[in-house]
Parts: sequence; structure tokens; C-alpha cells
Amino acid sequence: MAHEIDKIIKWACSQGWTVRTDGNGYRRFYTPGGDYVVRYPATPGREGRRLAEVITAIRHHGLVWPAPSKGEQRAQRRQEAEK
Repeated sequence: MAHEIDKIIKWACSQGWTVRTDGNGYRRFYTPGGDYVVRYPATPGREGRRLAEVITAIRHHGLVWPAPSKGEQRAQRRQEAEK
């Protein structure tokens, strides 16, 4: 599961979100506007449940997850270029 949170963090950062790790090891997610969204502990007791909470919170604040495939991203860029 730890690799799954790393994928979410990488995707969030590529979309302009900020993910900071505090002194206790919590990873805190912030929107591009700087609003705090959710935190993920360094050693969660119920990893699956905590991961689901993170995904729910970031989706609620507008981050698409799962990340679109490379083909979908390419198609979106083409559509934006045609406008």
C-alpha cells in the first residue's frame, strides 16, 4: 500500500498540489490554492481505510484519481490545442 500513496503524491504534485511531511511523519495534502485537505500518517494502522479517506478527500477537492492514462492525457492536450 505504501507505493500507492507515493503514486497519489506524485500525481497530486504534478497537478499543482503541495504535499508536505511534518515532524511526526504525516503527509499533508494542500490544494493549488493552499487549502489544507487531508493527512496520511507515516505508519497507518489500517492502510486501506486511510488510503480510501485520502482518495475521497482529494476527489472532493477536484483532483482526478485514478490518474488518466497517457493516451487520455494526450487526447486532452490535443483538444485544448485545437481550441
